[in-house]
Order: sequence, then C-alpha cells, then structure tokens
Amino acid sequence: MSSFLYPYSVNVRHIIISLFILSAGLWGGYSLSRVDEELRVIYAEYTLATTDLGHINAKLIRYRTSVLRAIEADSQNEFLNIASALPERRSQMDQTLDRFIKAADSVTSRKGKITDELRELQAVKARLGDYMASSEQTIGLIKRRWQTTSQEEAKRLRDAAEENAAEHGGAKFIDVTLELDLLLEVVAQIAGEVRDEADGQLRMMSAIVVGVSGLLVGLVLFTSTRSPRSKT
Repeated sequence: MSSFLYPYSVNVRHIIISLFILSAGLWGGYSLSRVDEELRVIYAEYTLATTDLGHINAKLIRYRTSVLRAIEADSQNEFLNIASALPERRSQMDQTLDRFIKAADSVTSRKGKITDELRELQAVKARLGDYMASSEQTIGLIKRRWQTTSQEEAKRLRDAAEENAAEHGGAKFIDVTLELDLLLEVVAQIAGEVRDEADGQLRMMSAIVVGVSGLLVGLVLFTSTRSPRSKT
C-alpha cells in the first residue's frame, strides 16, 4: 500500500518544493523591481533635478549680469540687444522650475515626504518672480532713459535704475539664491531617504532569499533521505 502511495507523496513534495521556488522567484522579482524603481527615482527626480537647479542658479547670475550690463550700455542699440535676450532667459528658468514642480507633484508613493520639496519649489518660484519684477522695473527705467531728450532726466533715470538694481534687486536676488540653497538641502534629504529605503529592501530581500534557500535545501535533503526507506 505504501509503495502504491509513494509516487503520489513524492509528487506532492515536488509540487510543494516547486511552489516554494516559484514564490521565491516571484517575490525576488517584485522586490528587485521596487528597488529598481527607487533607483530610477533617485536618478530621474533628484540627481537630474539637482543638476537643473544648479543650471537655474547659473542662469540667474547671467540674468543679473545682463541687467547690470543694460544699465551700463553706451548706446540705445546696445541696450536693446541686451534687453531683448532677457525674456528668453527668464522663460528657461521658469520652464525648469515648472518641470521640477510637475515631477514632484506626480510622485504619489511618498506624498508625505514630497510636501517640503513642493513648498520649497513654490517658494523659489515666488522669490524668482519678485526678483524678476524688480529687474523689469530697472529695465523700464533704462528704457525711459533712452527715450528722453533731457540729459538731466536721463541721468536721473540711470541713477534710479542703478539704485533699484543694487538695493531692491540685489536683496531679491539674494532671496532667490537662499531659497535655492534650502531647496537643494530638501532634495538631498529626500534622495538620502529614498536611497536608505532601497538599501533596506535589498537587505531584507537578501535575508529572505537566504532563508528560503535554506528551507528548500532542507526539503530536498528530507525528500532524498525519506525516499529509499519508503520504497522498502
């Protein structure tokens, strides 16, 4: 009777072992896909984003330099050439921030962690808008300078533009750079948390794989040692 049931018991053990192997493979594949997703997030949303923020800072410096050059322009044509390039430079900064905000807002798996990032992004955008408004006032004063025929009025407008760019615009410029620094700190913190989560998942996956492997080895050894006695 036992010899009659033996093939069926072996088949059941084989099925159990196969199910263990299949479950371990599926779980391992799922865990690896999660880790891969986290690494993609670190690269796409944080590494590249940090690079873009660095570009914003560089573009902001070039923008302010252009505004100062516009004040010092020796002719109306030189002023117009400098001023005509400013809207495109501002548009590039706005597009980068909007892209960053959209990417951060689309992350649904870490909404609690992403709140600080979105808040800092909106703060940077607001400070940038304030600085741009001050710069437009400076450019407006210089434009009026080249339109007036009075030398005294032209000098007054130029002095007003210099004062606005140095005091009001300078303070707004510093505000933007400080907010960018804060944003970079938040982005670095979130990236570190995402990395730690990925490391934790890898460690947990490794421990479970080792445990499942040991269990499978035990089942195989148990099956091999029980089979000869069952046949007799």
